[in-house]
Amino acid sequence: ITSYKIQYRRGTSGIWMERTSNGNTRMVTLVNLQLGTMYQVRVRVVSDLGDGAWSNVVNKTTFNVPGAPTNLIISPPSGSCDRLMVTWTAPTNTGGLPVKYRVYRSSDKIHSNRATTSTTWSGLTTNTQYTVRVVAFNDLGDGGEVTGTGRTRPQ
Repeated sequence: ITSYKIQYRRGTSGIWMERTSNGNTRMVTLVNLQLGTMYQVRVRVVSDLGDGAWSNVVNKTTFNVPGAPTNLIISPPSGSCDRLMVTWTAPTNTGGLPVKYRVYRSSDKIHSNRATTSTTWSGLTTNTQYTVRVVAFNDLGDGGEVTGTGRTRPQ
């Protein structure tokens, strides 16, 4: 084996682009791909006897930032005047990577990073409306966000 030829294309009918490995290294980095796009990839061996047959085609989608969380609910827990519980539903489009969240409270710009889809704040001013913004993000950056308001109970 002297090298490997790697062909890839966007979608199922694009023009095949080709890269050749450096020697018999079995890894090639494909660059300048579009985020969140499906590519087909195939490989074949190159040796002193000639090129081998192409492998089966593999479909892979590049990673992307996540979509927006949904179903944001901001409400005071039962019997509490100085707390707000914030819950949301994870985005259906994760971008192919683990999603975390930044939760912002507008009144004092406080935010928290978390992997779960809920948080509870305590020590808030009673009978006060708060604006909350939840931003989904992954290793590629910030994705979609959702904003809503909730009010603490009067004392």
